[in-house]
Amino acid sequence: MAGSLVARAPAMMRDGLASIARYVRAIMGDNAYEMYLAHHRSVHGDAPPMPEKLFWRERDDVRDREPQGRCC
Repeated sequence: MAGSLVARAPAMMRDGLASIARYVRAIMGDNAYEMYLAHHRSVHGDAPPMPEKLFWRERDDVRDREPQGRCC
């Protein structure tokens, strides 16, 4: 039993680190475009989504126009 746990330890560590990375990306907003794409697919089907560069530009413009609790 202990041997199987040792054998699975690298995979468990990798999965744990991947979960932490996803959490940090979500907090920092780095996954916003992926979330937009998922939403766009579910709502708009086959319509072409906004290109990533334009998405980030629009997102930054909205944040600049409507600041909400930011320090800068």
